[in-house]
Amino acid sequence: MQLHREQVSDAADVLAHGMVDVPAGRWLLPDPDEFLEVHRRVFADLIRLALAEGHVDTWGEPIEGVAVWLHRPALGAAQQPGIQSLGGTRWFPAHAVERLGRYATVIHQLRELARPDEHVYLDSVAVLPQARRQGIASRLLELGHDWADRAGLPCALETETASNVAFYAHRGYSVVAELPLPGSGLTVSAMRRAEPGPAAT
Repeated sequence: MQLHREQVSDAADVLAHGMVDVPAGRWLLPDPDEFLEVHRRVFADLIRLALAEGHVDTWGEPIEGVAVWLHRPALGAAQQPGIQSLGGTRWFPAHAVERLGRYATVIHQLRELARPDEHVYLDSVAVLPQARRQGIASRLLELGHDWADRAGLPCALETETASNVAFYAHRGYSVVAELPLPGSGLTVSAMRRAEPGPAAT
């Protein structure tokens, strides 16, 4: 189901708890309590942005899973909001800002390599730990794909784990570019869904 504005805080909390074990997140903020405190705010900003220029789906009552999709114009067509404009540096503690900058640089480079065209971008998807392995993430992807297909746009995302690459590959995505995240030991993979569906008429 689509998110309502009064659910922003609840959805941000689910994203924060669902992504606290993501490798890039652990690298940015190793302390789980600090991660949760910062990312509740960052994800609330992201969700508000997506409600204005994207799509947010949730699963469950109370919410157990959230997917945040952004409609991204082609490079050069419009100024792209990034981590900084989403309040990332505002919410992140000083000791993490330099790492955040490295991460943002890699994502920008992958954007130029893998998704310079107009597309739908899966910024974040997460399911609460106790609700995993029930198909919720797959259902959330299907909802986002339906939205992208109605717009006639391809889908793209980035991920840092082999298990996620396999998960998305099984659902129609392929790796189109990879870059190391300096100082983290991680490689960020940019993936695209093969073809957009037909545009709504």
